[in-house]
Amino acid sequence: MWRRLSLQTQNSLSGSTGLLHLSEAGSGAPGTFRISLISEYFTGSGLLCSGGTCAPPPGQATSRDDEVTRIGAHLAINATFLPFLEGYVAFHTTATDNDQGRPQLLQVLGDTSIGLKGFMPKEPDQIFSVGGEAQLWLLNGTGGVGLDSGSTSFALRGLATVDLSNRTQPDDQVPLRLHANVGYKFDNSSALIEGTETARGNNPISRIERFGLGVNRVDFFQIGLGAEGMFDIIRPFVEWTIDVPVNRKDYTCNESRVSLGDGCLGNEAGFSSSPSRLTLGARVHPGLDGLSLLAAFDIGTGATSNFIEEVAPELPWNLYLGAAFAFDTQPPEPIVKEVEVERIADAPVQADRYVQGSVVEKGAGTPVPNAIVRFEGRNLTGMVSGEDGSFRTINLDPGTYTFNVTADGYKPGQCTATIPVAGMGAPGGYGQPSPYGQPGPYGQPGQPGPYGQPAPYGQPAPYGAPGAAPAGPTIVPVQCEIEALPKVGNVQGSLLDGASSQPVTGGKVTIMDKLGRELELSADAAGAFRFENVPPGAAKISAEAPGYFSSVMEVEIQPQQDVTAAISLNKRPKTPNVVVAAKEVKLRKQVHFAHDSAEIQPDSQALLEEIADVLKKRADIQRLEIQGHTDNTGSPVYNQRLSQQRAEAVRDALMKLGIESFRVTAKGYGQDKPLVPNVSAANRAQNRRVQLMITEQGK
Repeated sequence: MWRRLSLQTQNSLSGSTGLLHLSEAGSGAPGTFRISLISEYFTGSGLLCSGGTCAPPPGQATSRDDEVTRIGAHLAINATFLPFLEGYVAFHTTATDNDQGRPQLLQVLGDTSIGLKGFMPKEPDQIFSVGGEAQLWLLNGTGGVGLDSGSTSFALRGLATVDLSNRTQPDDQVPLRLHANVGYKFDNSSALIEGTETARGNNPISRIERFGLGVNRVDFFQIGLGAEGMFDIIRPFVEWTIDVPVNRKDYTCNESRVSLGDGCLGNEAGFSSSPSRLTLGARVHPGLDGLSLLAAFDIGTGATSNFIEEVAPELPWNLYLGAAFAFDTQPPEPIVKEVEVERIADAPVQADRYVQGSVVEKGAGTPVPNAIVRFEGRNLTGMVSGEDGSFRTINLDPGTYTFNVTADGYKPGQCTATIPVAGMGAPGGYGQPSPYGQPGPYGQPGQPGPYGQPAPYGQPAPYGAPGAAPAGPTIVPVQCEIEALPKVGNVQGSLLDGASSQPVTGGKVTIMDKLGRELELSADAAGAFRFENVPPGAAKISAEAPGYFSSVMEVEIQPQQDVTAAISLNKRPKTPNVVVAAKEVKLRKQVHFAHDSAEIQPDSQALLEEIADVLKKRADIQRLEIQGHTDNTGSPVYNQRLSQQRAEAVRDALMKLGIESFRVTAKGYGQDKPLVPNVSAANRAQNRRVQLMITEQGK
């Protein structure tokens, strides 16, 4: 149901889901997409030139009020990728005609806003949610076609929404949502006109040009508050937003050369010079899922008549009309129709009787959605619990019903509900004595029922004479508790020969889970092994086999999932590649790295395992310095950094193979200690090396 209702969520002017100017701390259901087109219109006189505040047009002796018309369009595409993430892109264009301007028509073509919004995933009965969004504004240059990179602007906002309509119980729902936005916009639009102003002798552009091009010389601290009514067909809304100028770039306004009618932020800062607007609007949903129509009206409350050189003027009013469509990539749930077969009744029609139940986790009480609820011992259609864990049976005959409940990740459970006898003239009805007041297995003939007194069903019916039918349906509530399975995972793997990829038999495998607990088992004849009931999180698997070096692999255990681990074992060489000398552990082969990188190549894994094997056997080697050396190709600073990174990569690899961290240190020497002069490719290859120097040795 929520997925269908979320199709009524539509885009704001910037492309984010919300009202007109405000963004909500939420979005539609994951997998929904939205496309919208919003137009704007204004016309009026005396907006920017009133009472002689503009220079007279050519050919006229006196100034007059300007005539202004503005139209604009905003096309936005929005998608909800994850339960907590939304992305969008929007394209904006405006055209402003002012008969006092030169040129008379100013157009803004192809400004683009790109944004990402994160928020709390929607949960049943969740009233309060928060989020944040980041927007990138790519502005089109003036006097040509194409983006001006120097004018690129961006904004960061914190979002909050209070949704009083998001309640599972209809009686608790209030059709109202409240929104609040607080953010900061880094506005670099003034870079668009730097060349124009330079060509004019460093004179600033006019107020008419500043308005038509939407140019600001300062940043803005942005605040917005809004509310919307959550009704089926129409969603009215109201919002108020303000952009408080912040002179981050330290722009200097020269009062001696400002345009007639303009002031400077340093002298005119305040509410009247800060762009703000009150918005009244509504979205209408005419009946087609996903279709939405918009009408909104801005009323300027600041910067409409008090103009400053740093800020583009605000319109006194602006009309918005738009249309949008949302669609869901997931197919709708099938509609199941129940067909009743007419039959001749043997008795008067009984009132509806059904069980209204809920499936919850035992001990926690949280709802379990998508649980399968089946009748035990009865040929009746089962049910699936909703997102809030609720289910409801069909009309049932009186009696006791047992429900078998199953759900992924839970142990099977049972619950029982009893439909009481009710009906015209039937025992247990509202007008007859209750069965609890009749003789029964709990007492002697003529004695009261097991509870000591006749039950309420045994009193005269409040709605009429004895034997009258009930006035409404009989609803029997029941709560079905099921126990959650342990949230553990499994590891299924195999031991393989590193050279031939054939199975290795006779191997031992040890796993250490995130709690530090170890378990050892033997691989089977095919080299396969399996660990079960491993706690989620990082785990380390060690493997060894006769004739092979031990190997270590780290895996991430996922709840109720199998992790596959293929462990390669490298054979011990006939001639050792690692030899312990007096002050050095000598390597007859070198550790290979990727070009200009500290990434160790896979063909060096066997050598690293042999080094670790030697250090484990030679406990007398108490401290070992892993040295990284390079040739003289490149700068000394770069070579030193690369050699340090490579030495650290070898140290980390040995630590993963079980060598204690205090025994090994890493130090890069760069090109400072060559073995041979760097005069040939062969010599330089010899100088690129890793050396293992013994710095402390015991007995």
